[in-house]
Amino acid sequence: MGSPDEEGLKGNKKGRPVWAFVKNASLAITIFLFFFTIVLVLDAYKFVSVRHAKFARKKLLRTLQYMDPSIIEAHTGMKVLTKDEFSGLQTDLEKARKDVREMNTKVQEKFSDVLKTSMELQNMKTDIDELKKLIAEKEAAAPAAAAAAAAEPAAAAAAG
Repeated sequence: MGSPDEEGLKGNKKGRPVWAFVKNASLAITIFLFFFTIVLVLDAYKFVSVRHAKFARKKLLRTLQYMDPSIIEAHTGMKVLTKDEFSGLQTDLEKARKDVREMNTKVQEKFSDVLKTSMELQNMKTDIDELKKLIAEKEAAAPAAAAAAAAEPAAAAAAG
């Protein structure tokens, strides 16, 4: 049994490093080409954008332009629309966006009203709390004032 270094080329020790380099280089080139192909395909479908790779996108779009729509539908799983259907969908989309904007402004107005009312309610609560404190102080001061008022005529009668 030979060691892993002696595997492959027996008797030719000089050829081993070259063969290892060739294997590693071919693996690296294969991986690079694989990822390059993936990037070009993604660029063609506009998932990523690569400079100077517009030719792949143009080629794909040019090819799709002359293909039968049923082939495209079978390949992508999406329905191919006519220009009229597409323009109808675009107008529906614009109308829906406009409606959403209007509803959003109404919601913002209602939210503003709720916030304003909430602040007024909070101010009323603080005013009520302050008034309760003042009433409690007056009630506490009233018996003392009544006692002082009652003591004052008694003191005047005792002095007089």
